[in-house]
Amino acid sequence: MTCIGTSQEGSDTGTIRRIALECKMAGTDIHHIGDSGYMGMALAENIFAYSVAIRGVRHTYRRMASAGR
Repeated sequence: MTCIGTSQEGSDTGTIRRIALECKMAGTDIHHIGDSGYMGMALAENIFAYSVAIRGVRHTYRRMASAGR
């Protein structure tokens, strides 16, 4: 498990993508992104960028579509 905390989750999307790829290269199976953004939640753009970096666009959209079930 890897975690992003201490305000990195509020970084620009390029930084988030790099962190995600570094975590994936380290062999992480569980990824945690902190809650230092607006209203105690990471920025939606950064959650999306992280997901696309580790899963790809197709799988990210598929997961988003099935999340409300």
